[in-house]
Amino acid sequence: RTGENGVLFIREMIGAMLHIAIVDDEQTHRDILMKYIREWKAREGLEAEVETFASGEAFYFAWCGQQNCDVLFLDIMMGATDGISLARRLREQGKKLDIIFTTGIADYMQEGYEVEAMHYLLKPLSKEKVWECLDKCLKRREEDAEWILLPTEEGLVKTDVSKILYGEAVGHYCVLECMGERLQLKLGIKELAKKLEGRGDFLFCHRSYLVNLRRASRVGRQDIVMEGGALVPVSRRMYNEVNDRFIRAFVGPGLAE
Repeated sequence: RTGENGVLFIREMIGAMLHIAIVDDEQTHRDILMKYIREWKAREGLEAEVETFASGEAFYFAWCGQQNCDVLFLDIMMGATDGISLARRLREQGKKLDIIFTTGIADYMQEGYEVEAMHYLLKPLSKEKVWECLDKCLKRREEDAEWILLPTEEGLVKTDVSKILYGEAVGHYCVLECMGERLQLKLGIKELAKKLEGRGDFLFCHRSYLVNLRRASRVGRQDIVMEGGALVPVSRRMYNEVNDRFIRAFVGPGLAE
C-alpha cells in the first residue's frame, strides 16, 4: 500500500479525507465545477467528498453541524448571503479552509485578500485553473499535516493527528477511530494520551475514551457527536470540563466566560 517510497499511501490518505464544497446559486456553474473536480479526482487517483449548495445559507447551516469542509468554491454574487459575507463569517470563527472565489465580475479582489482567499477565478471557469487550485490545496494539506507514528500489529503506521476522531480503550490496548480509517493500536489509552499531549485538543471524556474536540460537532450530556455522526460517551463527572473546553476551542475564552 505504500508504493515505492511511501508517497502514494500518504496522498491516498489525504485525498480520502478531502471534503470539497461548491456554493453557487446557478445550477449550470455547480455542474461545471463538479465535472472538473471529478476529472481532477480521476487524474490524481484520489477519493474526495464533494457537496454542492445553492445558497450561502444552505452551506452555512450544513457547515455549522459538521465543520468538515477543506476546500470551498464560493460564488460571490448570490442572494441573501453573498460570498464575501459568508467568507467573513467563516474567518471570524477561525476555521482553516481554502476559499476559492468564483465570479463573473472582477471587482472584488481587495475583499478576497481581506478574507484570505486562496484564489479568485473568473467565470467562465477554466478546467486548467480549477485543477491548479485543487493541486495547490492538496499540496498545502500535505505540507500542513502533523504526522505521528503509532504501533499496530502490522507495524508502525503514520497518521495525521488532525484526522483522529477518538481513541477507545479495549483491554490493555486501544482502537483509534480516524477520518477514513480505523486502527488497532498496540498501546494503552493512557500511553496514547501521552503521545498526543500538546498536539491539539485531546481530552478524556470518559475513563475509556480520549476524544479530539477539534473534530466534535456537538457536546451533549451523555454523548459527543463527532464529524461523520459517531457518538462518544461522556461521563457525568467529566461533562463540565469537556463542555467548557469545547466552547473555548470554537469561540475563544473571552466569549466562553
